[in-house]
Amino acid sequence: MRFRSLKKWDAPAASASLLFFAQILEEMLFDFSMDTYKASVMHSGLLCIEALQTINEVEAGNIAEPNIGHVIEELCANLEKDTVAQNLIKLPLESFLGTLRNKKAPTKDVKGLVELISFNLTPTAYRSKNEEMIATAIKLNAQPGEIRRLSRSYITTLTNIGFSAKYILEETLNFFYFSKNRITDNNAIDEFLAIFQGERIDYSATFRVDKVFEHASESFKPLGIEISRSAPAEVKKGSHTAFANEGEQVLYATALNINARDVYSARSSAEELLKLCGTLINLFHHKGNACWQPECVVLVKSTGTQRLIRNHLNPMHKCADLIEAAAKKKLQLFMSDFSLDKGSFSKFVRSAQLHSMALTSNSNENQILNLWISLESLIPSETKSDKVAGIEHIANSAIPFLNEQYVSKLLNNLVKDLLRWNKTATIVALRPIPGKKFVDKLARLIALPAHLAERNLLETKFGDFHLLRDRFDHFKDLLSSPKNIITALDAHKQRLEWQIRRIYRVRNIIVHSGKIPNYTKPLIEHTHDYL
Repeated sequence: MRFRSLKKWDAPAASASLLFFAQILEEMLFDFSMDTYKASVMHSGLLCIEALQTINEVEAGNIAEPNIGHVIEELCANLEKDTVAQNLIKLPLESFLGTLRNKKAPTKDVKGLVELISFNLTPTAYRSKNEEMIATAIKLNAQPGEIRRLSRSYITTLTNIGFSAKYILEETLNFFYFSKNRITDNNAIDEFLAIFQGERIDYSATFRVDKVFEHASESFKPLGIEISRSAPAEVKKGSHTAFANEGEQVLYATALNINARDVYSARSSAEELLKLCGTLINLFHHKGNACWQPECVVLVKSTGTQRLIRNHLNPMHKCADLIEAAAKKKLQLFMSDFSLDKGSFSKFVRSAQLHSMALTSNSNENQILNLWISLESLIPSETKSDKVAGIEHIANSAIPFLNEQYVSKLLNNLVKDLLRWNKTATIVALRPIPGKKFVDKLARLIALPAHLAERNLLETKFGDFHLLRDRFDHFKDLLSSPKNIITALDAHKQRLEWQIRRIYRVRNIIVHSGKIPNYTKPLIEHTHDYL
């Protein structure tokens, strides 16, 4: 969460809803935001597609039948909250949710109902209604909760139809903070939404590659990959220092026909082709390393414009990390206090090795498979009952540990947000509050009536930082009673169970059918976080 200058906003106070929208979009799209505050992996329309795919995989014998019930349960819960879906579906929810939730309902009946719902929630229809509702909510100054829900589903929609999160973030920051256009009022939302109306266009992408590619140049032409000793004539090497050097060992690989939404998506698609080429080379040639430089020149074929796009951030790196000095201290403490019996220690070492393998891999399927096995290997098998399925045992064993520190983790994140926003004001507000750590002081400041004056004073300083005010209000409600905390923990537990089961389904689909779902990258982030 970050507050930015509003120098291009003519009347920020009158555009509070649009400003909240801009602030929450930046947080959702930032690589290192907490998973809780990022856009969802799925919305109702995508859950329908996943449910149908799951049923097909069960019918093909690739995954077990109980998987259907779990994804249907998540679909029903989302439909009850998804106002976009509710506006698109012609039938009232109560007319079909009972059948979907009936565990004894025949699979063919469930499949038919999901197909009917999915017909109303096509990507085009869902996106159009989502944009319409966002524009209306902002212009009518709707409650922050409604704007937040619509914003989350919108980002999920854009990324699913092919836009890169990095591109959406780049355009968001440019429109609201950096470009020359002025933000006059909430009606500017229409201009922002128009940015993402373009269709896919054709790109080419050129990489500098290892010499092992040269001997396979003819083989890769059917894939649309051209290998040569010189870059394509339209690539301006002088503008890109990584491409300027020539020499006997220099090789270029160009993905000639990439159809994509933006330059970052084009680079990702081109690199997937290179990974395929590298995999095919290694089938017959093991000594050479099929690799390439991280820089890539992406060219818009219709206009000739080009950009140097660097390597995307590895999903494994989108996590909290320690600086070297802190990591050293943690390691010393770990090695001095760590103790397990021989069998458990072997499991732990194997899990750590699999984590390292995932960290060094650039293959999404290798990452999620290694992370899943690493997570699974930490769950004690001797506590499993013969009557409990393996995935149920894993979920039941892991979730209590993942849930136990959830509220503390959120509060720690709020402390960081407050210090980043205004360190002086935050320290002044927390100084008189008893407690050893900032997070203890903040919890008391928010929850206890005795600190109402200090709390009110801090809130008056939030000004135009509507996202921070909304987050602070959320914690005031959350910490107002033990019942609210229990409700939040129960909801988080449910989301954890859905996501762990989704990861397990993806693992089985990759292993048994060779397919890689397009939502695998965010699942890698979640699996890494759980591990």
